[in-house]
Amino acid sequence: MYNIALRITSDPDAASDCAQEAFIRAYKALHQYDPSLPFGPWIFRIATNASLNHVQRWHAHQTVVDELPESAEPEESGPEASALRREAVGEVVAAMAELPPAYRAALTLRHMQQLSYQEVADTLGIPLGTVKTHLHRARAALKARLAARRRETQS
Repeated sequence: MYNIALRITSDPDAASDCAQEAFIRAYKALHQYDPSLPFGPWIFRIATNASLNHVQRWHAHQTVVDELPESAEPEESGPEASALRREAVGEVVAAMAELPPAYRAALTLRHMQQLSYQEVADTLGIPLGTVKTHLHRARAALKARLAARRRETQS
């Protein structure tokens, strides 16, 4: 939940607050949870809503996140490959921080939390078509931002 909040707010302190608020909201709403449905999307939706509310309420400025997403690296990769991978992931995370919160939320849930499109729609409380549109636009914006960053570094 903290990871979702961090990707949406781009602020570690705000992410901690949002994750804590999400746990409190989940606890208070636990009686409304339907055990026949998956728990993950339900609680992710609470965390996402708390984070999006924070961004809207405080109009948080976007800053680059220094932390990289947690993912396993291939064991056969050496230090040079690891460094190159970290640099590439860092560029993607920095570019994600520049996206609108709704796009960051959709990307985070789909690619970092590995939810299906329908689970992302359920978590965000938006139609499936809107999720696909957000993801398409977010990927296009990321591609453009990454290309611009590479042009800047080559100049």
